[in-house]
Amino acid sequence: MPLRARDVMQANVLAVPPELTLAALEDFLLSKRISGAPVVEDGKVIGIVSRSDVVRCLSLERSLSGLIADGLASPEEPASSVRLPTDVEERLTAHTVRDAMVVDPVVVPPDAPIADVARLLHERHIHRVLVTEGATLRGVISTLDLVRLIAAGRLHE
Repeated sequence: MPLRARDVMQANVLAVPPELTLAALEDFLLSKRISGAPVVEDGKVIGIVSRSDVVRCLSLERSLSGLIADGLASPEEPASSVRLPTDVEERLTAHTVRDAMVVDPVVVPPDAPIADVARLLHERHIHRVLVTEGATLRGVISTLDLVRLIAAGRLHE
């Protein structure tokens, strides 16, 4: 009998709220030794966030800061010495999970064949899919879970 998502998924999923700051998210990911997490609000999955999403968000922040500094610079004062107004700097560093998350995560039902899950991971160039029933999170399957199956000789159709 072919493996299904429910047979492979990690059921004890660590989720994060959208209001969590990116600094707190990074601490959470490091302490739990994971690279991403679903974003849940009022018991419903509203997104997914990973370390690469945080890097992308912070990289955009730095680029915007540089553009603003360039706009405030003058011939007498180079952009590297320009300080951003405090309120702008505070807004730029107050990013939350909601600012960085992917709002349309790839989801599969619990009865999805594991081969379909692997295909989705490969085709979408992602590292995890969420297993859901409606908007309720049931589990997560990562590329590492599939590697673990292969190593144990359990991945066959």
